[in-house]
Amino acid sequence: MKLFTYVTIVLMLMSVFSTGAFAASSGGNGNNGMGGQVNEVKNQEGEENRISVSGNDDPNDKGATERRQKNRDDYFAAKKKLQQVNANMNSGKINASSKEVFDVRKEYLLETINYTISNLEELKEKVDDSQREDADVIIAEIDEYISELDTEKDNVENSTTTKELAKSARNIRDIWRDAVKDAYKTRTTFVDEKVGTYLNRSVSLSERLSKEIETLQQQGKDTTELEELLQGYNGLIEQARQNRERAREAYQNGDDTSREYWSASAENLKDANAVLARISQILKTYRQGVVSLNGDGTLLAEGNGTAVLSGDITAEMTIDDAQLVIKDHAGDAKIKISNGSEIFLELDNSLAAEQKRALVYSDLTANVSISGSRLTIMVKGTEVDLKVEGIGSAVLSGEGTYTAGTGEESKHWASQFESDPEEGSSQEE
Repeated sequence: MKLFTYVTIVLMLMSVFSTGAFAASSGGNGNNGMGGQVNEVKNQEGEENRISVSGNDDPNDKGATERRQKNRDDYFAAKKKLQQVNANMNSGKINASSKEVFDVRKEYLLETINYTISNLEELKEKVDDSQREDADVIIAEIDEYISELDTEKDNVENSTTTKELAKSARNIRDIWRDAVKDAYKTRTTFVDEKVGTYLNRSVSLSERLSKEIETLQQQGKDTTELEELLQGYNGLIEQARQNRERAREAYQNGDDTSREYWSASAENLKDANAVLARISQILKTYRQGVVSLNGDGTLLAEGNGTAVLSGDITAEMTIDDAQLVIKDHAGDAKIKISNGSEIFLELDNSLAAEQKRALVYSDLTANVSISGSRLTIMVKGTEVDLKVEGIGSAVLSGEGTYTAGTGEESKHWASQFESDPEEGSSQEE
């Protein structure tokens, strides 16, 4: 579910800012202003767990993810090395004014800057992806902080004395503190807007589910479990709404408990989404046009309208003047599109030099064969003829018939109930 995933990412990203990726301080333990927060190394494991959550599993961004991982690893390695040097100084094994101490401190500050910039760059991506109206303003502010850190990095690299390093440490701390303050403002707006959007959608969703359950009751179906689940879903949504209001009130009053309330609200939404998934699972057994593929049977469908297929599947189709969208989430799809003897596309993504993760065709008349381990396929048109095997799901809406197993009676494509857009996106998040 994109919405909850986004809220969770923002909350976890903010934990980086609040716990502090920057550990250098001008405060002192007698180490010339270089060791104030280095003792936090003992909490390194917990800090690493919080910082490691980026929420970005896009294979296309693998390079950026690897760079962030390297920055993080280098930062913690430098931090651990500085802790050891401080311990050796305190025990008298090395002199505080030695070149070894100076070099370790310098390395630590440089890795701190790199890691801080890495976190700010990631925040920039989240802001850009949010499509906020004020995204350009926020990104400009982040760029300014990055520019200041780059300048300080030059200062550190050119430093020749401990005093110069201590001054840079204070400057870095001040830049990071200001960035944290602005990031918190950005985070609160993100979370509040996303939670609010979901809560608004939940009202119409609950009403639609209630009507669907009522229809099943009229058909003589036992809806006891569905009614209990819907009641639980509504209760969790109400809890999320209350926690959001508490968070907004606390934030306006400058109370740090706002973070706890927003986290609680997001957790309520996570639980509500789990209940929603269970409701959806039950309703699929009743809905026309909604098919679960378990690897045993074959879906055969003919009709006019829209078919959405997803999962580890093999699909063959004949389409006429149709729109076709193929998303290959795993990068291993094999696709062949032809019209008689003419082949429009023959692709094995697992062997391709440049993988095609998304293909879109309009007004397409062709025979299509597609297979892959994580596919999402949408075809919309008239005279759609489908054969699908594998493990996943299919949603057929429009006018048509289908069978999903040997000996199963023919069913009709969905026409009375629309599929929930959140359900469709949750599987690939």
